[in-house]
Amino acid sequence: MSVKEAFQRLRAGAPKFARTTAAERVAKLQALQKAVNDHLDEIDEAGMAEINMSGLGQLLPLKEEIAWACAHLEQWMKPGEAAAGPSGLMGRRGYVHHEPKGVVLHLATWNAPVLISLSPAVSMLAAGNTVMIKPSELAPRSAEIVKKIIEQAFAPDEVAVVLGGPEVAQEALALPFNHVCYVGGTRVGKIVMKAAADHFAPVTLELGGKNPVIVDKSADIEDAAKKITFGRSIMAGQVCLAPDYILVPHAQRDKLVDALAANFKAFYDPSGAGVKASADFSRIINPNHTKRIAGLIADAKAKGAKIAYGGDVDEGQRYIAPTILTDVTDEMDIAFEETFGPVLCVMGYDTREEAVAEVAKRPKPLGLYIFAADRDAIDFFLNNTRSGSAAINNNVTQANIPTLPFGGCNHSGIGRLGGHAGFLEFSNLRAVVEDPADPKQAPPAFYPPYPAEARMFLRAMLTS
Repeated sequence: MSVKEAFQRLRAGAPKFARTTAAERVAKLQALQKAVNDHLDEIDEAGMAEINMSGLGQLLPLKEEIAWACAHLEQWMKPGEAAAGPSGLMGRRGYVHHEPKGVVLHLATWNAPVLISLSPAVSMLAAGNTVMIKPSELAPRSAEIVKKIIEQAFAPDEVAVVLGGPEVAQEALALPFNHVCYVGGTRVGKIVMKAAADHFAPVTLELGGKNPVIVDKSADIEDAAKKITFGRSIMAGQVCLAPDYILVPHAQRDKLVDALAANFKAFYDPSGAGVKASADFSRIINPNHTKRIAGLIADAKAKGAKIAYGGDVDEGQRYIAPTILTDVTDEMDIAFEETFGPVLCVMGYDTREEAVAEVAKRPKPLGLYIFAADRDAIDFFLNNTRSGSAAINNNVTQANIPTLPFGGCNHSGIGRLGGHAGFLEFSNLRAVVEDPADPKQAPPAFYPPYPAEARMFLRAMLTS
């Protein structure tokens, strides 16, 4: 089936799907969960083949997302009653009717490919939309599994999966979808947004960014190092929320670097056989991305950065060692480009204001992390920086929590995913005002011709 044919089916099925009850939508989401569970072995094997990491870990947040939506969907779908205070509602009823937007296009990226293909679709379906999903061609085995899961759980006029590369995405973007969602990088995000504008389609973009870590002088350095090491090395750093660079007081920089290096070794090289031999350390998704990350390290080194740990590269094996860089300057590409690999830049600062100014040099990130025991320091850094999300005394933990809205701001994204926020994101919030059916019970109406005193009456209302 072509992209256009799949779209036409979804558009034809949209009115029927929009009329489904909460119970009917819950049943469909439960069918999705069952289909996922029926393909666990394939998902596991696909993850190992694509990035040397089991694909099962990404399914836990998906299960929680589905369960949360199923538990709360009936309440979410109820009309939201408006407060009766404003004069426009005097004697009238006002409420918000949650309508599906129609047909939603979801373009998913390749890291955690099953989760990223299906988790946003949970919100889209909960809101009553039909959905087209295009998984990333960079994770082809996972993409095929997503297609199997969807075809098992849904009718073709409810959800469709289209496979292929950029040409398929471009073909889909040329169609008049009612909403477009994209999870991936900034460069493609701009293309998606421009294409959606041709159809006045709203967009949800989750784009990542260069996520900073601010370590205050009051922080527990050993605890911070362990958590940052783990956050940076999940999927070899190929995570949109992974910490990218660290700002730490100059006096504590070397202690932090040593602790980071010790944790990389403890996690992935406890026997001394080398990180490359670790069964727990992932590979980069493809040779092009491996070459790009290696190029960032080489550029930094050539311009004066020091490799405090790691630095090894094997492009043939798609392997980048966990790497710590110090003495990073603004002249280096890695100072501003999102690494999306297992590389940490550690930079010193003297004052809180200096750390905040360093963060402000870059576009607003998807995530920002603060390590501190001093509450004043936490509040200062939180109040004087901007990011889509944040975590205090940890990192990456703010993802996939259905009770919190998730997303970026400006360059790191537009809109919010997950839980009730995701339901609202893919709903049209239709404002409805009702007069009583009995005109005698309705509020008074003022029709022309107006008496001369009308202007005086309005002036009195405005100035009282």
